[in-house]
This record gives sequence, C-alpha cells and structure tokens, in this order.
Amino acid sequence: MIHLYVVRHGQTVLNQLGRMQGWVDSFLTQQGRNQAIATGQALKDKVFTLVCSSDLRRAQDTAQLISQQLTRQPKLRQSFPEFREVNFGGLDATKIKPMWKAITADTPYQGLNDILAKANFEKVRQIMQDHDPLHTAESNEDVLNRWQHGVQLINDQVAAITDKPANVLLVSHGTFIRTIAEHYGAVVAGNDHAPQNGSVTIFDIDNDQVKLKSYNQQL
Repeated sequence: MIHLYVVRHGQTVLNQLGRMQGWVDSFLTQQGRNQAIATGQALKDKVFTLVCSSDLRRAQDTAQLISQQLTRQPKLRQSFPEFREVNFGGLDATKIKPMWKAITADTPYQGLNDILAKANFEKVRQIMQDHDPLHTAESNEDVLNRWQHGVQLINDQVAAITDKPANVLLVSHGTFIRTIAEHYGAVVAGNDHAPQNGSVTIFDIDNDQVKLKSYNQQL
C-alpha cells in the first residue's frame, strides 16, 4: 500500500500574472517558495520513502524546498514527465479569463467552472483542443493515461526499496491534480474546488487500485 501525498507547486510568476501555465514554465515567486516551505514544515514528521515531482522546474523546486524541511530525508528523489501539467497547446501562457471567455463564446458554457459544473474535464479538454491554434493540446484521455503510467512507475520505485506500506510525496500541478481528482469522484467545479498552491491531495494506491482519500487540503 502506498499513501501518495500530491502537492500543487508553489505560486509562480505566471500564476501571479493570471496566465495559463501548462508545459510552459516559470519561476516560483517568494510567496510560492514560502508556500512550499510551509507545506514541508506541516509534513516534516512524515517519513517518505520517495519524493518525486513532475519534470517541470516549478515542481522540482517546490519538491526540493519541501524535502529540506523533512526531519528524515527520503531514500530517493526523482522527477517524471508523466506528472507534468496538462498541455494547453497554443493557448499556453495566454491570459486566463479572456482565453476562457473567447473559447467558450460559441458553446453553451460560460468559462471553465461552468463547463465543470455542467459537464466534466473531458468536455473542457475537447473545447480547448477545438480552439488550439497549434493542435497540440492534450485530451482528457492523454492526461489520464499519463497518470496511470506514472502510478506504475511509483509502484515500481517503491517496490525496489521496500515491501512495506510507504508514504510517497509527489509535487505536481493544478489542472493535472484537479483532473485526476475528478476521475476518482471529487467535486471540482468552482474556484473553491481548484487546488491551491501548496495544497495536499491524498491517494491510497494498492497495486493498480487507486482511491482518493482527501482533496485540496491546506495543511
């Protein structure tokens, strides 16, 4: 059994500017660094077998800051592209509010949270793909497949270290975490249900069986 603690990275420059941030990266702000440190201090007495992150710099930096607060250092720290943020294609780095207004103008929806309230992330990804000028934005299936492959990698890494129950820390991204949480039954519509920077979402993983235990918790 693996208890997977999934943390959203600390605030970044693009977060602060209100811009989309998928595979495009930006540095943590001082507030973002403070968020990572605070999360690490809240988790400092947890014993993590593995600390991992997406391979984007903002997630790696957050993971390092959290790790530095832990009383016991993990046996291994790694980064995996499987846990990257969703790829928004040619809509990446655009202003969030004008972008959602523009791409939902020809739909029955009014922005992201209206889509999530009335439909789901599959519809969100479809609308984004339909309006992506580069035609490289990911589908919901793409995102879930990445997650499932990443879970297998974590299973393999932990199995190589121990055959006992283990805690694993993963630093990932807001839309990625929100998508996975929805897949396992979380209510994700509304700004108050979007993962906050530094928040923790916990999954229990038993081989290929995954259960969502808690979502978007501020420690």
